[in-house]
Amino acid sequence: MLASFLYGDPAHAGEVHAQADTPSWAQLSPEQQKILAPLQQEWNRLEPDRRKRWLDLATRYPNLSAERQLRIQQRMHEWASLTPEQRTQARERYKQLRQLPPEKRQQLHQRWQEYQRLPEDKRQRLREKPVPGSAAPESGKRGEKPSPR
Repeated sequence: MLASFLYGDPAHAGEVHAQADTPSWAQLSPEQQKILAPLQQEWNRLEPDRRKRWLDLATRYPNLSAERQLRIQQRMHEWASLTPEQRTQARERYKQLRQLPPEKRQQLHQRWQEYQRLPEDKRQRLREKPVPGSAAPESGKRGEKPSPR
């Protein structure tokens, strides 16, 4: 790829430049590595724009409340444990949610908060319950709010 960047192959030149703009895992500061630890295994495979978003989050992270930090850590662990297919599905769901009218998004947000307040056993039963008009839930991931990416 370096040769294509140096010799003007436009198909790969942008990739090399974009990767140069975002650090590899080894180039992250110890603080960034600590914050982003759940993503360590896949960091060097992440697209440059995704790395940049995670780095932006790591910059804001120390100023967030302890509750918010915990939630971010949990989401990163969940995200890191998803298969590539599950990640693609989560991104698509997120895009679909962003396209909804604000009042519909607010309704969904309110329902999500109500769901979050349920006891864990009730939430588990709901996750296992099939959704009308769809296939069986995918490995217990139905009902989880997609991570913002």
